[in-house]
Amino acid sequence: MQKRPYRALLLDLDGTLLDIDMERLIGAYIETLAPLFGSYISPEQFARHLLESTVVMVRNTDPAKTNVSVFFDEFCRRLGQPYELVYPIFERYYESGFPLLKRWSKPLPEAGAVIEAARRKGLRLVLATNPIFPLRAIEHRLEWARLSSAAFDLITTVDNMHFCKPQPEYYLEIAAMIGIPPEHCLMAGNDVEEDISSAAATGMGTFLADRFLIHRRPGEEPPARYRGSLQDLADLIASFP
Repeated sequence: MQKRPYRALLLDLDGTLLDIDMERLIGAYIETLAPLFGSYISPEQFARHLLESTVVMVRNTDPAKTNVSVFFDEFCRRLGQPYELVYPIFERYYESGFPLLKRWSKPLPEAGAVIEAARRKGLRLVLATNPIFPLRAIEHRLEWARLSSAAFDLITTVDNMHFCKPQPEYYLEIAAMIGIPPEHCLMAGNDVEEDISSAAATGMGTFLADRFLIHRRPGEEPPARYRGSLQDLADLIASFP
């Protein structure tokens, strides 16, 4: 009997399973979140502190610190306010404010076909979205994509991960969490640097979903084992033994 090449499928969300204008969404996110901190800081200062704290989180390589702890340690220090005051503001926003950003997204019908194909083949499914948001914000985006969080064996969030894309350690942490070696994992995403190069560096197979391609070095050939549309990905999975 022919051996199945992969035991797990890792899927990026934004620009892969969901058509989303991230530039406009992030702009609207900051614009609608900033007023909630109006008693402590100007909108311009808020935007700067939020983005710079996010950069600190993305660059962190300390395996002892979760992404959420790195972000709030930095953001609260900059704001000069305690975590106990700051965190509930974010929490309320993700319940009532974040859903309003849906206007910048559109579902992709082929996304469901990929999930279905992976389930039929018995693959472990990981939503490998860059873990800079809490689960609630990711659940909202899955709803916009008309997908269920229950379809995934693991969803990477700001709370359960210690690394972000494009750190290769992010992919190694996923492999350890699901108990499957990197070489038996297939990562699919639209960002050459964050989804393809970093995953490939760990030995994972890679599929470049190129409809909403992000390639910061267009002169270089992406190190993707496979490339194509979401339907191509579904067909590839269906071809596995």
